[in-house]
Amino acid sequence: MPSVSTIAKLLSPRSSLGNLEKHGPDIVTLGIESNKSPIPSKPVGREEQEQLICIKLSRFAQVSVSAIFVLEPGWSPGGLSDEQASLMLKTHGPNIPVAERPLAALKMLWGAIVNPFNILLTILAVVSAATQQIPTFVVMMAMRQSDIRPRYWQEMKSMIQAVNLIKSVTTNTRVLRSRSSGSEELEIDQRHVVPGDIVAVTSGDVFPGDCVLILAEAITITQASLTGEVMPIDKTVRLAAARPGERLDLLQNDNVCLAGTSVVTGNGHALVVSTGKDTYMASIASELSKRRPENATQIGIKKVSYVLMGFMAVMAPIVFIVQGAVSKDWKGAVMFAIAVAVGITPEMLPMIVTSNLALSAVRVARKKVIVKRFDAIQNLGAVRVLCSDKTGTLTADLVRISMSTTGAGDLSQLPIKLAYINSLLQTGSRSPIDRAIVDFVNESEQDIFTDILGDSWVKQGEVPFDSTRRLLSVLVSQPGGDGSEGLLITKGAVEEVLDRCVSAYNHQPSPSSDASEPLGLDLSPSMTLTLTTDERRKILNTAERLNGEGLRLVAVACREQLIKPFMTISCSDESELTFVGFLGLLDPLKPDAAQAIKDLAKLNVQVRILTGDAPAVAAKVARDLGLLPARQATSSSKGEEGLILTGTQLATLADDQDAYKDAIDRCIIFAKLSPYQKLEVVKALRLGDGGRAVAFLGDGVNDALAIRGADVGISVDSGTDIAKEAADVILLEKSLGVVADGVVEGRITLLNTLKYIKMATSSNFGNIFSVLVASAWLPYQPMLPLQLLIQNLLYDFSQASIPWDNVDPEYLEAPKTWGAKSIIRFMVCLGPFSSPFDIITFSINWFHYGIRTLDNPLVPRAQTNWFLEGSLTQLFIIHFLRTGKLPFIQSRASAPVFFTTFGIAGIAIAIPYIPKVNTALHMTPPEPVFFAYLAAMVAGYALVVHIAKTLYQLAFKEWL
Repeated sequence: MPSVSTIAKLLSPRSSLGNLEKHGPDIVTLGIESNKSPIPSKPVGREEQEQLICIKLSRFAQVSVSAIFVLEPGWSPGGLSDEQASLMLKTHGPNIPVAERPLAALKMLWGAIVNPFNILLTILAVVSAATQQIPTFVVMMAMRQSDIRPRYWQEMKSMIQAVNLIKSVTTNTRVLRSRSSGSEELEIDQRHVVPGDIVAVTSGDVFPGDCVLILAEAITITQASLTGEVMPIDKTVRLAAARPGERLDLLQNDNVCLAGTSVVTGNGHALVVSTGKDTYMASIASELSKRRPENATQIGIKKVSYVLMGFMAVMAPIVFIVQGAVSKDWKGAVMFAIAVAVGITPEMLPMIVTSNLALSAVRVARKKVIVKRFDAIQNLGAVRVLCSDKTGTLTADLVRISMSTTGAGDLSQLPIKLAYINSLLQTGSRSPIDRAIVDFVNESEQDIFTDILGDSWVKQGEVPFDSTRRLLSVLVSQPGGDGSEGLLITKGAVEEVLDRCVSAYNHQPSPSSDASEPLGLDLSPSMTLTLTTDERRKILNTAERLNGEGLRLVAVACREQLIKPFMTISCSDESELTFVGFLGLLDPLKPDAAQAIKDLAKLNVQVRILTGDAPAVAAKVARDLGLLPARQATSSSKGEEGLILTGTQLATLADDQDAYKDAIDRCIIFAKLSPYQKLEVVKALRLGDGGRAVAFLGDGVNDALAIRGADVGISVDSGTDIAKEAADVILLEKSLGVVADGVVEGRITLLNTLKYIKMATSSNFGNIFSVLVASAWLPYQPMLPLQLLIQNLLYDFSQASIPWDNVDPEYLEAPKTWGAKSIIRFMVCLGPFSSPFDIITFSINWFHYGIRTLDNPLVPRAQTNWFLEGSLTQLFIIHFLRTGKLPFIQSRASAPVFFTTFGIAGIAIAIPYIPKVNTALHMTPPEPVFFAYLAAMVAGYALVVHIAKTLYQLAFKEWL
């Protein structure tokens, strides 16, 4: 590496002051003072925050490297002094991405408590306690706790997510310090790195802040921590100032290295511009520390809760007034109105939901899936769109050789053989491409590679890779010769290799080539073609076509060269080459990805790809997955243009909301997206089509915002810590088929929950009608408040087995979600059909038994009769309401549901006959003849409900 004095000479500001003056006004107008950070202390939006980061970096990144230190006279290419570093550390604070702060535990607890359903249960519980209904109070509070505790726990965990970004950076960093004796390199804790520091980096080092390169020797970096893309990116210093109007792209530039990115090859020096909370990665962390948006399930439950609260607020006072006016017992009327309010409220909902979710979590856990947030399973059942990152989720996050071709695109093994020798014998840092080439040959079972394996090829010289040439050349001696006949093998970027070629190899087999030449390579004039303009254009057309198919290309060329003792080779030897062909590289699909996509399509779940990678690469993956139609040999990419959108194109649509929404709904692939754009796409998809549930599958830091912003965030076990912490579901095995299984489990959970809520609300709604009739007609309470509570609890306990119920297959074919409108319609249409049979029971008590006055000693029998009729019809009708088909014949309940409902029915019949229990509940055994009436009413009710069910499905095209 050059000395510090050499660097200082290279960075002399005198030669570039003209450029600085030319572009200075564009920087000055931003109002940035040299000794102040442009990032304001007050909170700003995501777009503003990213823009401010760009502005701060642009100030140093868009001027020539020789002019950088003119902007900050106190900074030097030799580093800061100890005093300067100490002052900057006090000014900017430690280099920690997330400011540590105490967890707002009480605030989170309050957020968990303030929930519509919890408020409803609390009000009823307090009123019950005030009126000495202690059993009701205990039940209500128990149901309330079953919802608050898990909610509070999840909110606490979300505050810790951003801190995990600290794991993404190394502990120690090498910096330059200006001392009296000159510049000195030392290693310091990365938390002590400050703006103005010069960091020395080499292969494997992680940039401790947002940096601008001031010296680069063949540097390539990986931005996998931000973009998720494994392919290294060339970086270099800027030798000329940016053109007027040129904007800095944070993720696509030549000289900016963001915090958390790491060096793959090469070494250099970088100026630290931003640290700690001012870095791009920290801006992502700050978003993760905010309160998570409500998901589809939470929104649905809230709407349903509001409906029930409104309904209770209307019905309870009406019952109180009617009952009090008829009976003149206003205290009893208050108790009865409270019991009615309890009856309206499905107080078992938290337990039913939790049981459903716990059971599903156990089922998917057997498939090695961690469910971090219970309601994620239910949300999966509601998902209509699955957005997925490409690298590491749909693909294996590995660089692999896809093909070895001639310049015309025909398959040939010669390019891979030459590239293998080049990659195997080069002594620099082995890049992912080099590893892919070597692994491909070593793992191949084909006999065609036997001529290049072993120690027969000896390296005689090397020209290492650098980011300016974008080439790597190796001189090797041919086996079987006297050591003077050498072969120079060059591989690198397509255009750079072609620029050094004068001929193209003719891959037509020669009669003598296999026998006389190593590799069958004959570079005689008869086997090469002069590289004319037309031939060059044909090769470039082939490269463009292969790039359009999503392949990254490496060109291979060679020439014969005499080897002399003690000779060295240089860049000048990379000339008069013969072009041999291409290597096509790609990130292969995961083995089960295509089948998982097909399974999701059968479940009516749309799949969208959101990636930071190039559109052509994403399109190749989409075609292989069947998301885009396969491209024919004669077709072009024009037919795909309306289905692919880049981040730049998305930004241009931001001002036209209609065009923006249309593009979001239409496109399958979103490429070259920043982390914030991924989040915005997810939000737009959630809002589209009247509101829909969206899941996001990703594994990188760049995916964390979208993972957290989706209804269901999914990551994989190999993902970054921050992505896994932000996720609701983590796949421990890289099997995307589990996602489809999770969707099915989610729909089973959601449908079984909807069964409960629809059955409970419709039954309670019918009971209210019956109570209103009884209050206006009967001079006595048709059922005591305690009896009404026991009946309600028996019904609720019978439904506790619903999480284990079967679901008809046709209900699993489409996404489902909580719909207040659907629940209200079901309640209003099906609930009142129980009232006629309740009125028949009142009529039997009135006319058959003659119970017509409050002081009649048979009033307990009338209350017992209605208790039995209401309990048995409710329990039996579960089997009719749980399916849209004919129960017991076309659709059977699971064994737990069957035995629970009939078991609870037996308990209900037994209660009036059990001593002390019947006394405590003020019940008496019914006359045997009443059971004949009861059987007829149950059968009649079942028939009426089945007819109503059939008409309901014809009218509304739905059941659950």
